[in-house]
Amino acid sequence: MDIPLSDAEATVELGRSLGRALDARRAEGGEHLAIILFFGELGAGKTTFTRGLIEALPGGEDAEVSSPSFTLCNSYPTTPPVIHCDLYRSEGALPDEVEEALDAESGLVLVEWAERIPPEDLPLKRLDIRFQVCKNNRLVTLLPHGEAACCVLQKLSRLRVEGEAGDKAFLPHRS
Repeated sequence: MDIPLSDAEATVELGRSLGRALDARRAEGGEHLAIILFFGELGAGKTTFTRGLIEALPGGEDAEVSSPSFTLCNSYPTTPPVIHCDLYRSEGALPDEVEEALDAESGLVLVEWAERIPPEDLPLKRLDIRFQVCKNNRLVTLLPHGEAACCVLQKLSRLRVEGEAGDKAFLPHRS
């Protein structure tokens, strides 16, 4: 699923929409999406998107989301609890903190700079979100791996079409 974004507010709003879709999926009681990996260059919108996603989760309205590039991982007391990791400064093997977070089956793990994860360490069940800087906007590509990720994207599409997420400019473009 490809989604063009015009500015930072559009990026935050798409994050909020995904947060609402995750919360709706969790409320249904099915398998929940536990890992979201972010790919993209510096300044592409990964942390901005993450802020919107965390704000939309129960308990996230007062969260002060910042890039964990120096701390490696930030935790947020949302439902589900979120661990937000940043691999920008990591080279080679995964730091133990991130490896443990990816192996945990509870909560939600968000990893920026996921292109630094060795291919053999990529979780099988996850949602990949790729940010591409274009001339006048950003293009976000969401690629599901596993049933839970597919279900969340279906919910995201419905939220966008039904207008619950606001601006119709965020309607997904199938790729």
